[in-house]
Order: sequence, then C-alpha cells, then structure tokens
Amino acid sequence: MGRLGLVNWLIVAIVLSSWAQQPSANAVGEPKEGLIDGVVTYQDRRPVKGATVYAEPLGRGMGAMIPHADTDESGHFVIHIPRSWFGKFAVAAKKEDEDYPDMSKQFYSDGKFETITLTSGHPAETVIIRLGPKGGVLLGTVVDAVSNAPLSPCVEFRRASEPNNFLSASGWVKPQYKLLIPSDTDILVKISLDGYKTWYYPGTVDHAEAKPARLAPGEKKAINIRLEPDAEVKSGCPTAVNSR
Repeated sequence: MGRLGLVNWLIVAIVLSSWAQQPSANAVGEPKEGLIDGVVTYQDRRPVKGATVYAEPLGRGMGAMIPHADTDESGHFVIHIPRSWFGKFAVAAKKEDEDYPDMSKQFYSDGKFETITLTSGHPAETVIIRLGPKGGVLLGTVVDAVSNAPLSPCVEFRRASEPNNFLSASGWVKPQYKLLIPSDTDILVKISLDGYKTWYYPGTVDHAEAKPARLAPGEKKAINIRLEPDAEVKSGCPTAVNSR
C-alpha cells in the first residue's frame, strides 16, 4: 500500500470509529420507559406510608395491570411506565385500611384527580398527591335469610345524581364485608345474587322503597344483609368492576 493509500485508510478508519461512538437518534429521542414519581401526604402534609398510587391511562383501554406502586416511609413512590403506554394518565392514591378509597376510579373521585402526560420529549413527571376525603364505610355480614349460610353476592353502587357513574362487581361483597362509598354523596346500593331476591339499601326487596346511603367522611354504618331465597331470580351480576 502506498503512502497516500495508507493516509486515506487511516482517515476512513478514524471517521468510522467516531461515527460508531455517536449515540443514535433513536437512543436520544426514544426513551425506553417513562417515570412518574412523587409523594403522598395527608391533608396536614404528613407523609403517608403504605398508600398505593395508580397511574390510570385515560382515553384508551388497558389489557394489563394498571401501573402502580406503594409509598415508602417518607411517602415517596416511583412508577415505571412502558414507552408504548405514553399518553395522558390520572394519578391518584388509596389507603383503604384507613378508609381512603381508590381515587383513580371515576366513581369515587368524580373526575377530580391529578392528570399528567408523558411523551418521548417529556418522559418523566413528579406529582404531589394529598389523600382525602375519607369515604363513608358500610360494613357487616351477608347471609341466606333461611339457612344463615354466608354469601358473596354482587354489589352495585350508583351516584343518585349521576346514574351513569357507578361501580359494580360480583363477589366483591364478602360474607363479612367492608365497603367504601364516596362521602357526603347520595349513593344507591343494590345487592344481588342468582337465586335470591335483590336487596336495596337501607334493607328492602322493593325497589320503590330504596333510599340512597349518605355518610360523612369516615362515618361507619353497620348493616347485616339477609338475602331471601327465590329460585326464579337471575341477577345478571357483572363479573368485573365497571366505571374506572
């Protein structure tokens, strides 16, 4: 190889080496995942340990578990979001052992939750979430009115002023149950199960006599529900929670 050829070869080698060390456009412009972090506090700004924070995708269906994380002793949380899920999210928390319901659900929050948007150019966001208000608490037992056998029926909660804003599921009510409802709000309650007459709050099988439940934040009301057998009744109970 001549002197000129060797020089040209060295120049090409240097250029190729320099090009190989440059980050690709995709590596710079397309992050592999997004990040939502922040803290959860009580209304007095004390950190909340053990709250669960959800990042609920808005305006699109989800065929997988909703991204979520629990808070540590300082109230801090971190949620990792796959890049393919980028978009708008409702970020809200729950701590049901202290009667704070899942405010990422439209039924509880009535749409009053923190929203953020992740994009390739803005893949991270920090939020501060304050728990509250507490939900009202319905608790008690559910049994067969004749045999006293424990039952796990379907429950339907519906805002009296917004019939299309509801929450329902089968087997959600356990034989010994505790259920949270939005506080200071009129909520219609229906309990149903195949082979039993439908039960309406405050304790009737006559739909015309049903009344809404209304509880203050943290207020507890004990109701022992006795379902009357009726072999001809088909409840049509849903198998999944609605109105998230």
